[in-house]
Amino acid sequence: MAALKFGFTPLDFLAGGWSAEPVRSWLSPLASAFIARDVISAIFNLVFLLIAGRYVEKAIGPIGLGVVFVAGAYGGSLARLILTPGSPIPSAGLDASVFAVIGAYFMLYGVPSAIPIARHHNRLTQVAILAGIWMAIQIAFAIIAQSFAVSVTIVEPIGGLIAGVALARPLLAWNYRKA
Repeated sequence: MAALKFGFTPLDFLAGGWSAEPVRSWLSPLASAFIARDVISAIFNLVFLLIAGRYVEKAIGPIGLGVVFVAGAYGGSLARLILTPGSPIPSAGLDASVFAVIGAYFMLYGVPSAIPIARHHNRLTQVAILAGIWMAIQIAFAIIAQSFAVSVTIVEPIGGLIAGVALARPLLAWNYRKA
C-alpha cells in the first residue's frame, strides 16, 4: 500500500503527476527507496549496502556516499522513465541505490578477485559483465517466483548502477580536492 501511495510510477509521473503533485512526484524516487518490497530483498540489500558502503564511504566520505545513494534512487527512476514510460508498477526497495553504491565500489576499487571475471578487461567492461550476470540471476528468480516486472527488477537497478559508476571518480576527486 505504501508503494502505491509514495512509490515512483512512470505512468503517473508522465500523466501529469509532476505538475499536479510536484512535491510527491519529485520526492517519490527517494521515498520508494525506503519502502521494502519484501523481507528477503530488504535483508539482501542491507547486507550489500553494509559491505560496499563502508568502503565507498572511506574513499569519498559520508557526503559522497549520500550523494551516490540519492543519485542511485533518481538514476533508477530516470531509467524507468526513459525505458518503460508506460509502466504502472510503483517502485519499492533499495535496489537502485544499492547498485549505485556497488557501481561506485567497483569503479573505486575494481572487481574483487574472488569474482571470476577476466582481468584483461577494463573496469567498465567488468562492471557491464557483472551487470549481465546479475540480470540473468534476476530473470531466473523472477521466473521461479512468477512475478516479473522488467522495469523494477532490471531497469531500475541498472539505472542506479550507471549513476554510481558515473559519480565515483568525480566524487573521489572532489573529496581529495585539497590534498
